Amino acid sequence: MRASELNLGGFDSWEGPASGVISSFRFSGGTARATREPELGALRAAHGDWAWTHLRLSDVRALAMIRGIADLPPEALELFVTGETRVQIVEASGWVFGVLPDLERDLSGRPQDAGRLVFAFDAGRLVTARLHPLRAIDDLRHAVERGESFNTPAAAIVAYVAFYIDQIELLLEATGQQLAAVEDYVLTEPANPRDTELGPLRRNIARRRRELQGLRSALARAHAGRQGRRVAALADDLADLIASVEDVDRDAGVLQERGRLLHEEIDTQINNATNRSMRALTIISTLLIPPTLVTGAFGMNVPGIPFEHSPGGFAVAVALCAVVVGAAMMILRRMGM
Repeated sequence: MRASELNLGGFDSWEGPASGVISSFRFSGGTARATREPELGALRAAHGDWAWTHLRLSDVRALAMIRGIADLPPEALELFVTGETRVQIVEASGWVFGVLPDLERDLSGRPQDAGRLVFAFDAGRLVTARLHPLRAIDDLRHAVERGESFNTPAAAIVAYVAFYIDQIELLLEATGQQLAAVEDYVLTEPANPRDTELGPLRRNIARRRRELQGLRSALARAHAGRQGRRVAALADDLADLIASVEDVDRDAGVLQERGRLLHEEIDTQINNATNRSMRALTIISTLLIPPTLVTGAFGMNVPGIPFEHSPGGFAVAVALCAVVVGAAMMILRRMGM
């Protein structure tokens, strides 16, 4: 069986002739078809035709292909070569390029840590590249393989961002369910409030929110055009994308606040348990101080100790200790302790 016929669970099912190519598509007349030869040169086809090539940056031949794009701006080439991680969207020399967030995935497709996708597109070409397998860009590729088409490269990037937002929303929903389970456990006042997974959950929420805020900032800069950097190719969709990111970010903020309040509740329960233990130790110490004084007085090695030569001296001392302890208990109860 040839490598092109292998099916690895729907992910990276074939590679093009160049080892660095993950997939390559040609969009024409509202339909998309996979191509065996990536089209990275300027297209001379009819209006509306464009090509998408997805590359693997871990292969040096992919970098060589990117360097071979004659009209690619040097700033865009630098993003592909240097492995830039700052989320950004820039337009220059007829190209829109930048770095977008994604989620690294395992072999089964489950999202893992944060990843980065580098992209660049003009009117007829979209080039995307990643170092590690990513989830949202694979969702976009699978959508194209299922027959979904996009009229322009900009529409594909917009769809990619929407796929990423959907994945983050699903992860936050799952995290919210885990947080609810922790909340139920904590509110039952467990014997050991420390026995929760709250710490990793709060760290996970914080990481997701940082990614969302980075994406929102990049989209806002591209929309507002600060320092003359307005991205006209995405202008019609940026407002909706920003609203979607802000909506998910609000959900993440709510989860983050719930996690913080749960942490405070756990601290309160731990402090209460510590205070109860300290109170018990204080009471025991208070009750033991008077008999300690009595036994210390009778234990002095000096002449004239009461009951020094009496056979019942020990019993009298024990009885005196019991009376003193009983009196101390009565005093503590009157004091509400």
